[in-house]
Amino acid sequence: MTNAPWSAAPGEQRASKRAGQTPRPPQPTAPREPKGPAGAVRPSPVARPGPEPPGGPPAALTVLDALCARPFPARREDTAVGTSGPGFHLARLWAGRPLGDADPADVAADRERCVDELAALVAVVSLRWGRPVVHDLADALERTARGLPVPPPLDALCGWVPRVYAWTAGGRWVAVGAGPLEPGQPCQVLAAVAQRPPPGAG
Repeated sequence: MTNAPWSAAPGEQRASKRAGQTPRPPQPTAPREPKGPAGAVRPSPVARPGPEPPGGPPAALTVLDALCARPFPARREDTAVGTSGPGFHLARLWAGRPLGDADPADVAADRERCVDELAALVAVVSLRWGRPVVHDLADALERTARGLPVPPPLDALCGWVPRVYAWTAGGRWVAVGAGPLEPGQPCQVLAAVAQRPPPGAG
């Protein structure tokens, strides 16, 4: 895992550090499908599509605050905004339109907006809790592909977003990330709250 900001080129990272600003996240990449043992099922990070929350970062902050205050259930269950389980919550904060038969210009616009939604959210949350630690999820995805255990919520996140931006607040681990779903599915911004930093997530 890396704690370097975003995934910019080294020169861009140094420039961002000198400027003292939170850098803009990269455009979401296509999801990396685990090629694990036959019959392996990738956990879903959301209960159902649902409408995107209106209002951008303010609405997303409301959801994050609610997740940070909500008790963790004893068993995995669907919620109005995503999925919860022992020691974790997952929620979708923003989603684009289905992309199956969309015009390429609309697809590009959704991807750009997804990047902007994540950048705005990270900037606002950083004002509260400081600069995020960036965790690449490639190792978690590789373990999933090999059929090795990956703790929640990383087991779900690693199949949907390439990296997360994380803070520790109120004793809980809070992370956000963005990426597209399967081809033809919308881009989305996801949030995770865990009782403690998952192993390998710092």
